[in-house]
Amino acid sequence: MGYGSMFEKELNKLIESEDNIECIKDLISKNISNTKQNKKNIERLLEFSMENRLFRSEAWGYYFIGWYYLDNSEYENAAESFMISYELFDKLNNKYEIAYACNGLTNVYCLMGQFKLSNEWGLKGISFCEETRNNKAMLILLINTCINYIQMEYYDKALEIVEGIEGIEEIKGIDYELTKSQEISYMLVKAEIEINIGCPGKALKIIEQAMKIESVDDINSVKCEMFKLKGMAYLKTGEYDLAEIQFEKSYNFSVRCDLIYEKCSTMLQWSKLCMLTENYEKAIDLLSQIIVISSSNKFNPIMREAFHSLYSIYKKQEETEKALNYLEKYMKINDEMYDYEQSQLMAEMNLNNTKRVAEQYKQLYKRTELLSSIGQRIISNLDMSLIIRIIHEEISKLIDVDYFGIAVYDSKKNQSEYYFMKNNKIIYSTIKYDQENTLGGYCIRNKEDIIIGNEKLEFQKYLYSEPEHIKGFEDEGDKISSIIYTPMIINEKVVGLMTAQSEKENLYGKDELNILKILANYTAIAVENVKVYKEIENIATYDSLTKFLTKTEILKIGDSIYEKAKYSNDKFTVVMIDLDDFKIVNDTYGHVYGDKAMSLIAETMSKCIRNTDYIGRFGGDEFLLICSETGIKEALYVAERIRKTIQSSVFVLNDEIKVRMTTSLGVHEYDENDNSFTDVVKRADQCLYLAKETRNTVMR
Repeated sequence: MGYGSMFEKELNKLIESEDNIECIKDLISKNISNTKQNKKNIERLLEFSMENRLFRSEAWGYYFIGWYYLDNSEYENAAESFMISYELFDKLNNKYEIAYACNGLTNVYCLMGQFKLSNEWGLKGISFCEETRNNKAMLILLINTCINYIQMEYYDKALEIVEGIEGIEEIKGIDYELTKSQEISYMLVKAEIEINIGCPGKALKIIEQAMKIESVDDINSVKCEMFKLKGMAYLKTGEYDLAEIQFEKSYNFSVRCDLIYEKCSTMLQWSKLCMLTENYEKAIDLLSQIIVISSSNKFNPIMREAFHSLYSIYKKQEETEKALNYLEKYMKINDEMYDYEQSQLMAEMNLNNTKRVAEQYKQLYKRTELLSSIGQRIISNLDMSLIIRIIHEEISKLIDVDYFGIAVYDSKKNQSEYYFMKNNKIIYSTIKYDQENTLGGYCIRNKEDIIIGNEKLEFQKYLYSEPEHIKGFEDEGDKISSIIYTPMIINEKVVGLMTAQSEKENLYGKDELNILKILANYTAIAVENVKVYKEIENIATYDSLTKFLTKTEILKIGDSIYEKAKYSNDKFTVVMIDLDDFKIVNDTYGHVYGDKAMSLIAETMSKCIRNTDYIGRFGGDEFLLICSETGIKEALYVAERIRKTIQSSVFVLNDEIKVRMTTSLGVHEYDENDNSFTDVVKRADQCLYLAKETRNTVMR
C-alpha cells in the first residue's frame, strides 16, 4: 500500500475515533523531511477534519501547519495557525494537548523577538502540563523556555532551568525521557549557556558529546548550530583562527542546505569576531548581507542586532551620519517589534469588538501619518524644549489646542518635569506629587485618561479641591475650560503624560483622546528609546548595586588586556576577591540590608584601587580586579590594602545594625602558561580557594 493510500485509510478511522489522530501524527512526523508531501498531508488532514467536524483533529492540523510555516520563516502565518490550534483545544477543554499549541506559540514568538509573549505562552503551557501531568510536553516547554531566556541574555535563569531538568527525578510528575533530537537540542542549549557564563571549554566538551549522538547527522540545522557554537566558544577562549574556521564551516553548511535563518545567525556571530579583530570591512559586509536576508524573511531580532553592530562600527570610525542612520533603523525596528507585541496582547483579550477597535486605531493612525517625521527629529535630540515645540507644531494640525503639555515622570522621586506651551511660550516646572493637587498627578497616579468639558464644573470628578496650575501659567489657568490628559505608558510603567487644553468649552471627546493617546504612545516610545539608548552602555557596563563593571564587561576588558599582553609582553595581574561569610549578613538582616552592605563595601573597596585598575562584580559576593601593566609585587600591595581597609571598616546599615566584614583574595600574574584570559582568572581563583581555607588573607 502506498503512503498516500495509507494516509487516507488512517484519516477515515478518525470518524470512528479521533484517538486515531496519534497514527496520523506519527505518519506526519516520520515524513517530516519530505516537505512538499507533508504539507499536502497536513492540508488534507485539515480539509477532512473540517468536512467531518472533527475539532480535535483540526486542532492538530493547524498545529502541524504552524510548524510548516515556522520552518519556512513565515512567522505571522505560523503564529496565526498555532493560535487557531490553541483556540480549538480550548473549546474542547482539552488541557492535555493544548500545551503543544502553547509550545508552538512559544517557539514562533521567540524567533520573532517577542520574548514577553514567548514567556507568557511557555508558562501557560507549563501550567497545563502540571495540571494534566503531560510530562512529554513539559520537557519540551522547559527546553524552549530555556532557549527564550538565552535569547534575552538571562543566562542565570536559563541555567536554573537546565539544573532543574538535570535533577529531573526531583521534579514532581516528570518521568519522561528526552528523544534523541530533544537531547541534542538540550545539549546545545547547555553549551550556549556555558559559553555565555564564561566556561567555553566546558561548552566545547558538551558539543563534542552531542556530535556523537546517533541521529545528529539527520538534522541539518543542528549540525549548522554546532559549528556556530564551537566558533562562539573559540571566540571566548581567544582562539580567533579556530573560531573563524568554525564560523566558515557553519556558513558553508547553511548555504549548501539552504538554511537561511541559520545562515544569518552564523553571520551575526562571525561579524562579532571581525569587530573584535578590527576587520571592519568584512564585518560590514556580513552585517549588510544579514540585513538584506532578514528584511525579506522578517528575522527582526537578528536584523535589530545587525543594525546596532553597524551603528557601533560607524560610531567607532567617527562616521556620524552613517552611525545615526543605523541607530534610527535600530530604534525603528524596536518600535515595530513593540507595536506587534501590543497588537498580539490585544488579540489575546478575545473581545467581541476587537476588529472594530483595530479598524478605529487604523483610521486614527492614518490621520497621524504626518507624525512619521517626528521620530528622526526626536532621536537625535534630547532637548525637551525642542521636542515639545516639534510635537506642538504637529498636534495643532490634528486637535484644536490652545495649551499643550508633556510631563516626564520620575517614579523614584515621585515627581514630574512639566513642559507647557502656548504659542511660542514654554514654561518648565518640577512638581512633586506628594505635595500637589493637580489633574496631571491624578492621571499619573491612577494611570487614567481625563476628559473635561468645563474645568470649573467638572474637576470634582477627580480632585477634592480646585486644581493648582503650573507656575507661570496661573493667570492663564482661569481661561482654561476643555482638558484632556492621557498617561504615557510603556510596558505598564508610567513614564509621563501628555495633555491638550483649550479655552473653549466641551471641545474634546473620545476621538480627540484617541489621537492624543497615539501621539502619547509614539512620543513615550521615542523619548524612552533615546533615554534608554543613552543609558544602555552604562546599564550594560556597570552593575547597578556596586557601580563596578558587570561580569561580561570585565571579562571583555580582560580579553583585550590579555591579547595586548600576549603580543607586547606587558605585565598584568588578576586579583579574585571574595567576601567572607557575606551570606550571614543576608540571612541575618535580609536582602535589603544585604544589598546596602554590598553597596557600602564596594564603595570602600573602590577607594583602595588605582586609576589604572579595572574592577568588576564577578558573582554574588565575588569580585574580579585587573591590575593592568602591573607585576605580582605591586598587585599584592593593592590586594593587601583592600583586605586591611575592609577589615578595619564598620559598615552602618541603620542606627542599630552595624557589620564588619573580611575578605579573602587570590592573586595571579599572567605568564606564558596562560592560554587565555579565562586561564588567568582560573589560576587566580585557585589562589582564592587557598585563601578561603584560612579567610581574611591574600594568597598568590
